Amino acid sequence: MSNPIAVLVEDDSQQADVSRGVLEAAGFEVRGFDSIAPVLEYLHASTDLIDLFVLDRRLPVNMGEPATDELGDELLNEVRSNYPDARLIVFTGFATIRHVQDALQGSGQLPAQDGQPIDRVTVLEKDQSLEFKAQVEQLRQLLQSLDDIEIITSSGMATLSDLDKRVLRRLAFDYRAVSISVSSLGGGLTDASVWRCDVNRTEGHIAKVVAKRVKSSLARGGLPELLPRANTTSTTATLSGLMAGSRLNVLQIAGDAPYALMDIIAQEPARAVELAKPIWDVLHGVTAQQKTLSVAELCDSLIAWHELPGLLNPHGVQVPAGTLTATTRVGVRHGDLHPGNVLIDNDQAVLIDFDSTTFAAGVLDPITMLLSTLVHPDSPIRGALWPDVSEINLRFATADFGQNHVCGPWFRGVHEWVEECRSSQREHWALVLAYTGRQLRYNDVLDDPETVSRVVAIAQRAADALAAS
Repeated sequence: MSNPIAVLVEDDSQQADVSRGVLEAAGFEVRGFDSIAPVLEYLHASTDLIDLFVLDRRLPVNMGEPATDELGDELLNEVRSNYPDARLIVFTGFATIRHVQDALQGSGQLPAQDGQPIDRVTVLEKDQSLEFKAQVEQLRQLLQSLDDIEIITSSGMATLSDLDKRVLRRLAFDYRAVSISVSSLGGGLTDASVWRCDVNRTEGHIAKVVAKRVKSSLARGGLPELLPRANTTSTTATLSGLMAGSRLNVLQIAGDAPYALMDIIAQEPARAVELAKPIWDVLHGVTAQQKTLSVAELCDSLIAWHELPGLLNPHGVQVPAGTLTATTRVGVRHGDLHPGNVLIDNDQAVLIDFDSTTFAAGVLDPITMLLSTLVHPDSPIRGALWPDVSEINLRFATADFGQNHVCGPWFRGVHEWVEECRSSQREHWALVLAYTGRQLRYNDVLDDPETVSRVVAIAQRAADALAAS
């Protein structure tokens, strides 16, 4: 297990040596810089999980240039913004009340189990070496208590990233647990991580939850409160702090062995449709208003229309004008619906992800459900088992699509849902084009020539149909 990372920015070499010594003695791996330009270059390129920043307030842009408090404050503001739950210690020789107020305003606290939570930002004068040492050791002890938590992964599960490990330990920490057993439930268009978790204390098992890493807390209202309780999971908590700015939604589940709908599509496609249909029906029943929009406006929740030519033209797909108008029915939509974020809990399909909820066309959710089955990295039918290009050219968007495929019942069931929700041909083909064009931004698609060829085939079919409309 690697040591936690601290970033030290100090232009006084003697002070830098002292601070580095304290940090390394506490068990931090130090990234040291003497000015603003090189640390910004590092931060903009780095994927490191950084837990601590130690910043001098008076800094130059480059070593040898004039150092000012204003430049140091700009760095502090950038770090506070881009690393919203890292610990910051700021050294200044001129700790005015105004500066302390500015530095601390809205900074919050880091989690703690016993005693007082840790302030996220602390301002020290340079002669406060003992206070600095105490602050560093306090944080290191907190991080060690996280590292002490054991993570047990299910057989065949992909290796967890450092951030995923931290997020899961942060969840266990909130339960005062000593271990957490996890299995993956897949992600979405947002590439978020979702796990089924069993949380354990020394005394034994204490909780079974689904945890989903998200970028921000979900606002009240919207789709989760428009659907019946039986079709959604309830979010019992949203955790933050020491997770590189991530947040973690903790979702309540009822069954002993919940699984993602994605897991059964290949083996039991008809069963998958049967389980998913109640979700589809309640989503279709959400109140909507008929509108006529440009296809650019219609597809804005997926991708900006002006981005599509740059993604699709290199593959020979000509994108029609975004000013074409289309009839649609606009309401609250899931926005990222795919078989990986439908959880089967006690034989009941429930939604576990609302991060992409948006006001959009009625056929958006059926289209993302259909196409994600073909391109999602966790899909069991992506790649060699996919319907081939000739199948796409002949039958895509018909009831016969996938008729010779083992998952034919799944494609047929989703096609029926598409037909129920579709308001117009232009609406349908515009969203198909936007979704497939969007896929060409993702490395997991671009790295797979077979997937690219099929995405392009669907995009070409959509562009031709839209142009002919």
